[in-house]
Amino acid sequence: MQKTTFTIVPLLAGLALTGCHQSHTTKDLHGSWTGTGHTLNSRGVNHTEKTLVLSVDELGLVSGTSGWRLISGEGGHDGEIETASDTEEVLGTFDVESGVFYLVETEESGFLHGHVLDGGEIMVFHVQPGTKPVVSSTRMNRAD
Repeated sequence: MQKTTFTIVPLLAGLALTGCHQSHTTKDLHGSWTGTGHTLNSRGVNHTEKTLVLSVDELGLVSGTSGWRLISGEGGHDGEIETASDTEEVLGTFDVESGVFYLVETEESGFLHGHVLDGGEIMVFHVQPGTKPVVSSTRMNRAD
């Protein structure tokens, strides 16, 4: 009986370790995403609806748009103009092995870091340094 126990334990441990590694495909990130979250920026705390529309090629290179719309709060800025919504182009890269992606805004200094979750969701963190800083986190669902 002990011989069986020693044989099964390493087998189960090996399966547990290999089961933790999940690779993805570019289709897991490609498409339209939406979600709501809280944003802290130079004007205060805001509740916003976020959108991402992403095109991911076979190399994991990403292009698309990132947008937001104010639900409640003071809003943000588009350059020097106060605004309640904005959309901008983003470029990035997606690692299919880990499900992690990075996006940079093409017109501002912001970047987004996220990862693919189970069940057709992604988690996205937005950071923008500078004189009008922005930070946010949003859990997003597939919209298409």
